[in-house]
Amino acid sequence: MTKDLTETFTGFLYDQGDRIGLLKQVLATLGNPDTDFSIIHVCGTNGKGSTSLMIAAILQQMGYRVGLFTSPFIGDVTNSVQVNQKPISQRRLTTYFDSLKQTMATATFNQQQLSEFEALFVAAMMAFSDEKVDYVVLECGLGGELDATNAVKTTMYSIFTKIGMDHVGILGDTIEQIATTKSKIIRPHNTTISAPNQRPEALQIIKKEAEQKAANFFDANDLTITFEPKASTVAYQLGQNQGQFTFRLQGAYQLENVRTVVRWLLSFAGDRPTIELDRLLSQSLGKLNIPGRFELISDQPRLILDGAHNVDAITAFVQTVNQQFQSQQKLIITGFLADKDYADNIKLLSQIPNAAFRLTTPDNEQRQLDPVILQKLLATQTGVTYPVIADPIQALKAAVKEAASQPDTVIFVVGSFYLLNPIRTFILENRSDFHVPNTTASL
Repeated sequence: MTKDLTETFTGFLYDQGDRIGLLKQVLATLGNPDTDFSIIHVCGTNGKGSTSLMIAAILQQMGYRVGLFTSPFIGDVTNSVQVNQKPISQRRLTTYFDSLKQTMATATFNQQQLSEFEALFVAAMMAFSDEKVDYVVLECGLGGELDATNAVKTTMYSIFTKIGMDHVGILGDTIEQIATTKSKIIRPHNTTISAPNQRPEALQIIKKEAEQKAANFFDANDLTITFEPKASTVAYQLGQNQGQFTFRLQGAYQLENVRTVVRWLLSFAGDRPTIELDRLLSQSLGKLNIPGRFELISDQPRLILDGAHNVDAITAFVQTVNQQFQSQQKLIITGFLADKDYADNIKLLSQIPNAAFRLTTPDNEQRQLDPVILQKLLATQTGVTYPVIADPIQALKAAVKEAASQPDTVIFVVGSFYLLNPIRTFILENRSDFHVPNTTASL
């Protein structure tokens, strides 16, 4: 988040006092803007962003006006707050922040502080209300029960992507504890959907919470899909519901995400029998590009960005690379935050064949990991001491130069979004030096 937009907001207050109570009071003071639209709340560990973007794209294709709130943002902070896939302007976001600062300065709040994420969430609710959207797809931040997004009064859907081990010590120390924290976003009588292949202990907790809240519960495992890569088509079936649509998103994990999305759509479209589902899915998802999720940002040189930063996501990344680029030479630029499970991530990445690494530093001074630590870990795993290039842009330039002499080489940038952001921005600002596909969003 740019400094000029957040100069009076602090960094992290997730577990300090009753944050949800405070945010509810702030929203009430502002006239409860979060009640002016229906909310589809997306929570989980991996796949939240992709799932949210797909749902938003489908709703927009149906003719609805759709707000989308996602994090972490790719590119500029304004990309976290979108209406019909268009980011809010910096000017408008500044206006909302100024209004929020004035609210917090009143006697009611006595100069209490909001974190950057909390302020951005509230500003998003104000923007979506002013924009008179029909639906908001609301992606959780790191949590569930104590996440800022859980301050909304009610939701239409609670959707859970795959839950894994991340933010350990904040959300909990086990899958059961993390799933319990996340399950608390379920609201009475809403519709709750769980991703396929959910860990059994997490699925049981979500189902139990849904039952206690008298929420309708659906498991995306009930829906079967098959993918035909040559034709880029997905066939699906759930009971009598079956069909086929175009789907070109890369990454094996996207098939899990789209399975969740189709299960949501079958629920959402249940009382709308005139919807042509296959046409709708093809038109909304057939050309969708998701920034930072196995994103082909340049095809000359061939360069792919992926924000995988925990064990489940890295496992899926490795699987996809090995499926699609088994025999090709690979240059992998990577860097992680110090509070991630970087040792296990590096162990997984080292299993990619025909790969060489360039180790660099994410753009986050407080949480960045010294790439020399990754260098030593990789040396232990592979017997090779790979170069450290501390500046991400210099690491990119070095990899591009190296790949130029080996035409079959694919460059991957994987790890923290704080690593992807500066590299993606640099590539889009220097399009003349890269061949950026027309489908790439300029967020």
